[in-house]
Amino acid sequence: MENREENFKIYLFVFLTVFIYFWNFWYNAIWIPNESFYAEAVREMFESGNFLDIYYNYEPRFNKPPLTYWIVALSSFLFGLNEFAIRLPIVLMAIGSSFLTYKIGEILYGKTVGMYSFFVMAFSFQFVINSRYTSPEVPLLFLFTLTLYLFLKGYKENKFFYILLSYISLGLTVLTKGYPYFFVIGGIVGLYLLIESHLDLKEFFKKLFYLKVYVGIPISLFIGLSWVVYMDLKFGDEFWSVYNEETLKRAFKEESKFSDLFFYLVVILWGFLPYSLTFYYSFLSGFKKLLKDFSFIFSWIFVMFVVFTIAKGKIPTYFIQAHPALSVLVGYFLVNHNPDGLKKYFWIASFLVPAFVITVMNVYILYTFNLDYFYYFICLFPFLYIIRYKDYRLVPFLSMMITFMILTVSLLVKVENYRPYKEIGEIVNKNVPDRSVPLIVQNRFFHNLPFYAKRKVLRDYTENQILQYQQNHGYTLALVEEETLNKIGGKVLWSGYLYPSSESRFAVFLKNVAKAEKGDYSGFVKMYLVYTTR
Repeated sequence: MENREENFKIYLFVFLTVFIYFWNFWYNAIWIPNESFYAEAVREMFESGNFLDIYYNYEPRFNKPPLTYWIVALSSFLFGLNEFAIRLPIVLMAIGSSFLTYKIGEILYGKTVGMYSFFVMAFSFQFVINSRYTSPEVPLLFLFTLTLYLFLKGYKENKFFYILLSYISLGLTVLTKGYPYFFVIGGIVGLYLLIESHLDLKEFFKKLFYLKVYVGIPISLFIGLSWVVYMDLKFGDEFWSVYNEETLKRAFKEESKFSDLFFYLVVILWGFLPYSLTFYYSFLSGFKKLLKDFSFIFSWIFVMFVVFTIAKGKIPTYFIQAHPALSVLVGYFLVNHNPDGLKKYFWIASFLVPAFVITVMNVYILYTFNLDYFYYFICLFPFLYIIRYKDYRLVPFLSMMITFMILTVSLLVKVENYRPYKEIGEIVNKNVPDRSVPLIVQNRFFHNLPFYAKRKVLRDYTENQILQYQQNHGYTLALVEEETLNKIGGKVLWSGYLYPSSESRFAVFLKNVAKAEKGDYSGFVKMYLVYTTR
């Protein structure tokens, strides 16, 4: 009877997880700026019929390798060029990453640990936020994790077929984010094999020979660097100046500070919520056994932390690729750790403190945005779960699951009222169907307008430049501020408020939306879509 009840809980939580991931993921317009690059580049691929060269706003974009673009293009070919198709691969790969985390936990420590690892991974804060929009982070995570899973399965089961697949997956990983990931994944595998060899170099090279690196590395290089070779042949220095800016300069040329040593420790604290405190507790408690019982997990976390701490460019999303390893370590302790004495209180606190903080945050969001009162009762569910089952372990998971249910079901729907980009695009295409007429934006740029307007967008034009353009061409299609509107005249096709800053700073964006809900639009700018002809 107890096993049946436990299985029911697992099936219920898995269902709710998948439900929240899929609910409304297509609802919001393309987010700016990051998602816009991929949506518009894919639109231009279909427009030109060229799927090798990447263009954004009709200008070459060399910043990232093409695999994410191609995945989105395939989805768009099947389901149409819309928000659903653009985000579907990301949602599927996010769920796939959680499933691979389960499989790695199962290989290393058994099915139960794998299942808990799945729950920990599925709602780690930074990961699930990235699963709601299109960027290379989730495809990179999926392929990164797939590479290590295939290697581990092949190594543990002594089957080279899986190791061969891991080399192919490694090549695809590089084709997603760039050649540095050869060294990151190679470092993880190398350190793990060295630990497995008990630091015996002869045994280590024997294991490397078994992996047939002389076969696998050329395969990975051929796949991963094929696009780079093509771009070098076609664009030469123009390509390398941008591509190296994204890789070498971020890694070595930016200034570093002493505080950078602790950057990713802080990132884990908030990015791996709700189990970040549990991870730190687990890491410290299992420190003496890390090399013996957690060699693969340790290698994964250690190499990621060292590489990205040494790299001078610090971006929080870089560490998402370590989340599966963090999740498996936490999953192991959730299943096998049962401390007593003072440790027991620290252990329980690692669950209750994040759950309490997240619940307070949820209540604040509900109050600030005047969301349904039903959610206030839902927020109590994690604590009712404790009373019913006397189990603290899944309380953080339940609290964060409620956060994202609030986000996907209600909050993002309300936020969309302040993102009229799709409406602007429809008005532009209805009133000015000639796509050779560019859309001019005064003093700023909204990255998703090329996608919705389906034309070139001229960014950051001053008032004088707009007036000069009108004089030279005899027409103007522009988003302008009120003072400029009075000078250029023409027909006003739309007017309203737009958010002038980056939505990637989502908390700041929400703060301004909350103010706008109360009638304060100081965080937005009033703009007018105007069309003038001779």
